[in-house]
Amino acid sequence: MQLPSGSVQQNVPQQDEHAAVTDPSVVTKISELEKELVSDPNNTDLNLQFANALHDAKFYPRAIESYKKYIALDPKNMDARVDLGICYFEVGNNQQAVKEIESVITLQPKHQMAMFNLGIIQLSSQNMDEAKKWLKKCVEIDPQSTAGLRAQQILQQH
Repeated sequence: MQLPSGSVQQNVPQQDEHAAVTDPSVVTKISELEKELVSDPNNTDLNLQFANALHDAKFYPRAIESYKKYIALDPKNMDARVDLGICYFEVGNNQQAVKEIESVITLQPKHQMAMFNLGIIQLSSQNMDEAKKWLKKCVEIDPQSTAGLRAQQILQQH
């Protein structure tokens, strides 16, 4: 079963930016978005597309900066904040990842993907009680969703 879109991947080695992309069309897309942003730097849609493209290409340090810029333009987008937290996790900054994703739950207490990702981050840090707490909350919100089913599977394994 694949992880839900917008979630951290468990036990996946971090990649450096030079090894991350194998599809040249991804690099082309990133370059095109970057050029568009030069002429329209405050375009929220372009900024989000650019951050998401960098994230998808595993260019996590650049994605972090792009998500931060986007969130400054649209601070109410909680999904982007979760994605920012995932990027922090992917570069090994679990403390900042937790802080960013917990800020989402403070503002949206039923944000299932935030709970799922907090569970994964805590699991990777061997904080089993915290991991179980967040994964159980994820399941409580919607046990039949992709995140809910995956959280149940992880809870059964641990």
